[in-house]
Amino acid sequence: MALWMWNMVRGWTGHGVDTGRTDDPDTHTGLTSRDKYLIRTSWEIVMKDPTGNGIKLFIRLFEIQPKHQQVFPFRDIPISDLPENKRFQAHCNSIVYSFGSIVSGIDDHELLNSIAEKLGIAHAKRSVDRQALKDVKSALVDTFSFMNQEQLESWSKLLDLAFEQMNMAIENSQK
Repeated sequence: MALWMWNMVRGWTGHGVDTGRTDDPDTHTGLTSRDKYLIRTSWEIVMKDPTGNGIKLFIRLFEIQPKHQQVFPFRDIPISDLPENKRFQAHCNSIVYSFGSIVSGIDDHELLNSIAEKLGIAHAKRSVDRQALKDVKSALVDTFSFMNQEQLESWSKLLDLAFEQMNMAIENSQK
């Protein structure tokens, strides 16, 4: 779909429209219209190169905490060789699209919670804990260095919501 057509559809449906409002927080998520707009528009930039941005995310995650690489099938590949590894690239691409599913749920808190819960259950099997998710958030913020402070603050709100739901699912599945 042509970009101009997509923008017209978003305008008709109210999705992605920047009302500039910061005084209308969603009662369930706390995200304002402005937050949602900033998340969506900055995500469009990320999605111009999902694999490349996923690679940046994971390389940064492994720099923050090298032990995280050990839970992946590419644990024995030197970090410097990872960007060229197709299995690694495929995983990076997949993770970016998983974050895209979170972005797609920002107007429906039940959907957002269900997506995050599903991701949490999947990660519980890999012994992911709160600290690992904090490290992912830090790596994401570093990967999003092209964003301005307002965009990063909106993303921080969304990631806190999603990761808290993921943490609850992880902890419940370990009981």
